Amino acid sequence: MGNCLQGSRRTPYHNQSGHPTNPQGIEPNQLYPVLQQDGQYIMASAPPPYSERDPNIPQVSNGRKSVRHVQRNRPSMFAQEQNPTENNKILVAAIDFGTTFSGYAFSFRHDYEADKLKISTNLWPHNSGLSTKAPSAVLIGPDRQVVAFGYDAQKKYADILETDNGAEYMFFQKFKMILYTTENLNSQTLIYDVTGKEMLAIDVFGLVIGYLRDHLLQRLRGRDNQTFFQENMIQWVVTVPAIWNDKAKQFMRRAADQGGIKNENLTLALEPEAAALYCRYIPQCISASGSTMSTTALEKGTKYLILDLGGGTVDVTVHQIQEDGALQEVHYASGGCWGGSTVDMEFRNLLINIFGSDVIEEANSKYPHEILDLFLDFEMKKRTFEPGQTTSVALKCPACLYDIFKDRNNITIQEHSTQSEMKDAVEFKRDKIFVFASTFKSLFDNSVAAIVHHLNELLHTSPVTGVTTILLVGGYSDSYVIKDAIVSNFPHMRIINPDDCSLAVLKGAVLFGHEPNAITSRICKYTYGVVMNKVFVDGVHPESKRRRYNEMDICDDIFDIHLQKGEKIEIGKPRPEKAYYAPYIGADSALLEVYASTCESPAFVTEDSCTYLGSLVIQLSPDANDKMKEQLINVSFHYCGTELEVAAREEKTRNVMKAKFDFIG
Repeated sequence: MGNCLQGSRRTPYHNQSGHPTNPQGIEPNQLYPVLQQDGQYIMASAPPPYSERDPNIPQVSNGRKSVRHVQRNRPSMFAQEQNPTENNKILVAAIDFGTTFSGYAFSFRHDYEADKLKISTNLWPHNSGLSTKAPSAVLIGPDRQVVAFGYDAQKKYADILETDNGAEYMFFQKFKMILYTTENLNSQTLIYDVTGKEMLAIDVFGLVIGYLRDHLLQRLRGRDNQTFFQENMIQWVVTVPAIWNDKAKQFMRRAADQGGIKNENLTLALEPEAAALYCRYIPQCISASGSTMSTTALEKGTKYLILDLGGGTVDVTVHQIQEDGALQEVHYASGGCWGGSTVDMEFRNLLINIFGSDVIEEANSKYPHEILDLFLDFEMKKRTFEPGQTTSVALKCPACLYDIFKDRNNITIQEHSTQSEMKDAVEFKRDKIFVFASTFKSLFDNSVAAIVHHLNELLHTSPVTGVTTILLVGGYSDSYVIKDAIVSNFPHMRIINPDDCSLAVLKGAVLFGHEPNAITSRICKYTYGVVMNKVFVDGVHPESKRRRYNEMDICDDIFDIHLQKGEKIEIGKPRPEKAYYAPYIGADSALLEVYASTCESPAFVTEDSCTYLGSLVIQLSPDANDKMKEQLINVSFHYCGTELEVAAREEKTRNVMKAKFDFIG
């Protein structure tokens, strides 16, 4: 089979005793395992140093990370994949962990079979009544456990600060975006509360998911105190934005495990896909012409775009309904940080321009409850403000802002505002701040412009041609300004905006738990592959990649493509054998370095479009033959549900083992 070149960089292969095996005496930090392709043995190599690149591609701290042995303390990495068609759960429970608001919903299988939309949600009490979702805020006590969540957390933390300095407590809110904005996300990533105190992000997310899990189970027991659910009776679903990278998805799965949801009972649902499943069952009364009746919002053959407008991110995906009713992804997910929180940020900047940053900071520190009430009032006005409105928007201004401003400036805010440039933006009357309609509408400008620009670009790409419908879902789509912007900018599109659009993702996630095979294929967002070396060919390979090894020239850093950007991937179906990798003789584990690229056909992993994802560790069977030529491993990447997975088959024994990628350490 030709000359076998084998070696190690950072000695990634180990024998059964756990000691490094280096049969040819090769120095560490040289080469990786042998790879056979097109009948020729070639070698996989370790990753080079590289720079910061596309923030949507997962990154690893300090450039790279090597796994030196099978991580036996994480057996789930090597758990056999569950067959998604075998759903014998009696209950599906979904958690929608949002940037601004979070909640849960559930339905029993017998209810689903009778009425798919019979889905129960929780009602969270607050000062103005009840809400189906609660703010994504958590108060953590001195024992690092949850003291309160949601509206209750906001109130208790404000009460603590007014009677104590709260030094032993931590208060986190709107922290989900860290999983999107952190380039080197890993299990040691820190998150900071409103006062700057730090805690492991994985612990905070795990506590919140655990709290919502326990709250749901307690509610079920409240219906019948004899009710008892074993773990394998419940199919849990946790929603994630479609534009999240592989690291963030794996982080959420790890956090759910910390929160008490076992991996084998958990499915991750992409938020816009969940919303699309829900919208399929929305009954429609009559067509635009008034001539036809329809029981569903979307008919077979429809190609539609899902615009999921959340608090932090905007997710855009494109689907087509197949003849059998299944959904096929037409274009990979896209979007950005243009959600409702950007409007909140603009409002905060407006307050800073009016009062000054020092006044706002002092008010936040000393009177958080009053500032919280102001932003809750703004949240309601943000949703109900109409684009053609000419009357000013009245907000109750906290007394603390009046007092702090006068103490610092020796003038009242009323007097100051009439003399400043802000006189054309706001005015003060008694305990109210009146924001002029033009000023209030301008708070949406950046968000609306980004969304409309992205949609215009997307709708002019070839795969999206033929889209006739836009599904407008997510909490931010409650805003009349957003609805008007979409309708006016895309007048030839049918716009579907369900009444309970803020619950479309949550209820759709429950449906996804019942229908795990509803999505049949995806479009690969990145190019995925393994780094390798190959025998150097003059005139073909660049001189900059020539390396001398064992008296022969090799080409280093080659990107061996497994999945290509834009490729249609059938979910859950085996893929053709891609390549054979040969571990060391006597090794009980194998390691491969995985890369992703925003380019369709990268040649080398050192290109700017490429980023190191992490290490894939493959556990070898103990009965594998100890001869190199008989211990080859076939590796192929595929999608299972919403997550990237790998299949590895030992050529000699035909044993198959699927391993979760370890992207976060």
